[in-house]
Amino acid sequence: MKKIIGLFLSLALVMVIAACGNSGDGNGEGSGKSSGKDSDKITLWYWNRGLDESVLEKVKEEFPDVEFVAQKLPPGGDYKTKLSSLLASKKTDDAPDLVLMNIWVSEFLPHEDKFANLFDYGGKEFIQNFPEWKVNQAITGDGEKLIAVPVDTAPTGFFYREDVFKDLGIASTPEELTEKISTWDGYVEVLKTLKDKGNTYAEASIQNAFSSSLNKLDKRFFDEENNFIGDEAHIKEVWDKVIDLDKQGLVLGNIEDQSQEWNAAINNNELVGYDGPVWAKDIIMDAAAETSGKWKVARSPFSDGNDGGSFLAVLNSSKNPEVSAEIAKFINSAENQIESYKNLSLFPSAIEALDSDKINHEEEFFGGQNTTEIFSEAAKNVQSAYKGPQESIALTAFTDELELVKTKGKDPEKAWEDALKQIERDLSL
Repeated sequence: MKKIIGLFLSLALVMVIAACGNSGDGNGEGSGKSSGKDSDKITLWYWNRGLDESVLEKVKEEFPDVEFVAQKLPPGGDYKTKLSSLLASKKTDDAPDLVLMNIWVSEFLPHEDKFANLFDYGGKEFIQNFPEWKVNQAITGDGEKLIAVPVDTAPTGFFYREDVFKDLGIASTPEELTEKISTWDGYVEVLKTLKDKGNTYAEASIQNAFSSSLNKLDKRFFDEENNFIGDEAHIKEVWDKVIDLDKQGLVLGNIEDQSQEWNAAINNNELVGYDGPVWAKDIIMDAAAETSGKWKVARSPFSDGNDGGSFLAVLNSSKNPEVSAEIAKFINSAENQIESYKNLSLFPSAIEALDSDKINHEEEFFGGQNTTEIFSEAAKNVQSAYKGPQESIALTAFTDELELVKTKGKDPEKAWEDALKQIERDLSL
């Protein structure tokens, strides 16, 4: 029910923005003017731990002629709703110049007129410092506009209990395991060994297996013209693979990632592997503190993926978009991203930062392994895939049907067809 409510709230917000987007009196969004704002004052919206406050303090030193004000807002859905409401409003006197955006940045691409085109402010040169896949998430389908610059990334890796994998004869090192799970078939064989010899698992649900596999593709649910392509073979292949995992008994249950049940499964040695993002390190460390030193990280099964990461955008209502753009670029310089990683574990997106020895360190929880090497390589090798503004509609329909397959025994082919019908209905709203 929460998913359904969230879906209709998102659709409502999109319609509100669309309805208001073409209205205004010359001082509204998209005009580049804001009579009530001082040109030497630059305001930023962000959420707690979304940006490194020590770096934000450096902005004041780097731009002494600017009154820089960073406003910390509640995170999650509240933040996104507030931003959506702001963009729908014709009143921009109190609007910020800069806004932090999460992985949902693609949902705002149809409203690019609300944002400054950062290609006009040195963006074409600046984005060369970042992996193409990351940058593309904030570029309109026609390739003409860049609405935000990269902040952090969330490359994936395979977290696993080294002691269990050794005891079962699967792998003795992360390198050996990376090789064994470098193909889908190889990964399935490892899952079989875990189940048959150890009565344990590395997949918590078929929904999570589906989502993590999607994050490794070079195309998803929509093409660059926002045509739905989620009914094509590349999605059906992923669907069939995760259905097969469940049929073989290789999925623990219907357990949501990072839930209390998920934490308990890790502590009870039911879940001894996890294909997840770098930010999950802290979650696993908190959930299974007593297993410190027993974990390692290999590369993700069959391909590198990404699950998260933020962007920094300049609103078109800013009276000084040029300085705002320079501040956005300064915050996300390689040097400042390195500092943010050390202070807040915000994994860098700048290639120079990913290649820097300054982010390397041994981690006691992971048996002294420098897991940064794993995630840095992953971040540089994620495949670029266009995310349409209605991405969540398609993903929700598919994962809801997969849940019915798992919990209600629904026929997988019927579930596939029903997901496509639901998507068709939702896209027509």
